[in-house]
Amino acid sequence: MYDSITTIEHLESNFPHLAEEMHDETWDGLLHLQVAVFSHWAQDIIDNGDLKSWNQVTKAFLEIWWDCHPDVTNALNVSFLEHLNFSDGKKQRSWAYDSMPPQMQNKWDEMEKYNRKLHGG
Repeated sequence: MYDSITTIEHLESNFPHLAEEMHDETWDGLLHLQVAVFSHWAQDIIDNGDLKSWNQVTKAFLEIWWDCHPDVTNALNVSFLEHLNFSDGKKQRSWAYDSMPPQMQNKWDEMEKYNRKLHGG
């Protein structure tokens, strides 16, 4: 089962270029902020239309999601999914939502529905 430490280790092993930023002295050991580093990079991938890297992101996300501690589930919802923008505009982004595995789409949809309810939408 993934806990806060093994989650970050898993992300680092899959995406070693994120390790240094995940262990910035300001947020090292703070799961939500470390997962946010992963989310910011994922958004860059979406904005750049990088399907290959996006597939690697969704695979790593689901590997953690299916067997993690509730604190990790919360971090994946609040600090990863909640910050992903799939809206088209100056950049085409909907392709990333469309290419997500259905299980991940469901998690994003649930989070989005919950946030709309919270904010009266």
